[in-house]
Amino acid sequence: MALLATLQDADVLPPEGTPEANRVIQIVIQFQGLFMKSSDPLVRGFLDQALTMKYAGRADELGASFRKSGWTSEVVEAVCEHYATGSAQERARLAGAFSQVNMRPADFELLSELYAKARTRFSQQGQDIHQIFAAHRRTMPGGQQFDRKERHDGNQGLYSHQSEGGEDEGRRAITQEARRCRAGSFLLWPTRHFCVYQCP
Repeated sequence: MALLATLQDADVLPPEGTPEANRVIQIVIQFQGLFMKSSDPLVRGFLDQALTMKYAGRADELGASFRKSGWTSEVVEAVCEHYATGSAQERARLAGAFSQVNMRPADFELLSELYAKARTRFSQQGQDIHQIFAAHRRTMPGGQQFDRKERHDGNQGLYSHQSEGGEDEGRRAITQEARRCRAGSFLLWPTRHFCVYQCP
C-alpha cells in the first residue's frame, strides 16, 4: 500500500523479512482497517476530530475518501498528530478499541514515529511526503482516480489490495509465503482484505 511504499522510500522501515518489518506491515493494515470500518463511536469520533482539527472545511471530504479508499497522507498525519496531543484519558479509551484488532498503543505510536521520521527525511531532501504518497497511490489498481493530472514515474513500492465487501475482523496477519525474487521478498498476508507484496 501507499503508506508502506512511502515509508520504504524514506528508508525508515526495518530490514525486510525481519520480525520488526512484519510487525510494521501488520500495524499499517490493522489500523487502516480499524479506522476505516469500525462502528465504535470512540474510533469514529477520534478520526473525525483529528481531521477537523487539522483540515477544518475539508474534514468531511477527507473522511469520506478515507473510508472508501484507505489511507491518504493527510489522514495519517491528522490521526498521528491528534493522538500525540491527546489526553491520557483519551489514549486509555482508545486502547480498548485498538485491542479489537490485536494492536496496542505502542503499535500506533510506532506508526506515528515512522511517519514523522519519513516526513522529516523527505523535507531534508527538499521533497514533500504528500506528493510522494499520492504518487504511490496512483500506481495501485484504480489509483488514477486519486489524481488524473500527475503520473508516477516508477513502480518501486509495497502495495495492498483491499476487497470492498465485508467487515475487518482484526485478524492477525500471518506470513503465508516468503520467497526471494529478483528485487526482494514476496509477502502474502492471508487476511480477507489484504495482500501486501513488493514488486520487482
